[in-house]
Amino acid sequence: MASVAKMKQDSLPDRLVTGLSKIGLAMKSRTWRRQGQKGVGPLQVQVLSYLRSCPNQAATVSTIARELTVKLPTASEVIRTLAEKRLVRRRQQEADHRIVTVHLTALGAKAGKVSSGWPEILSAATEQLTVEEQVSLLSALVKLIRVLQLKGEIPVARMCVSCQYFSQNVHKSGDKRHHCQFFDVPFGDQSLLLDCPEYAAAPIKLAKKA
Repeated sequence: MASVAKMKQDSLPDRLVTGLSKIGLAMKSRTWRRQGQKGVGPLQVQVLSYLRSCPNQAATVSTIARELTVKLPTASEVIRTLAEKRLVRRRQQEADHRIVTVHLTALGAKAGKVSSGWPEILSAATEQLTVEEQVSLLSALVKLIRVLQLKGEIPVARMCVSCQYFSQNVHKSGDKRHHCQFFDVPFGDQSLLLDCPEYAAAPIKLAKKA
């Protein structure tokens, strides 16, 4: 123990940040290697991947900017470039021509599907963890994302812990302590969702308690 104490180390939070940064860098590098030669940059890939996850594979420019945490002019420029490559199609809303909806084309859907392959690499890596380690990691990530959301650093994700249907620690069962009011089922940390299609934002005061 004495020898460990003498080791020069960054603080534990700093080392955790370094580890997360390395994973993020690996993801960006892999995306760039796979798509860079095709002329599709990392931010363009994010737009395509996001549109693939949207209902009808479409979203407004302002929504895309908010979800990807970029400024509106930046999002508009990226979308303009994607439109020139025929990966997306832009349409003005009839009710208000100032609002532009971006639709994913068949070519864009294919490009977005190819670019989303990096989760498979992470999935293979996380499978090397024990079930207990996976649950602990998921719980920690949910808390970390929630803190960043409350600080306004990242857009609100459709997570259980910020949903109006989520009731935390209402059951005595050790592995199914929470309750989803939408589906009316108990569940545990291992079933926490990060992007639920049935999500409904909880009032801020209530969400902060989660």
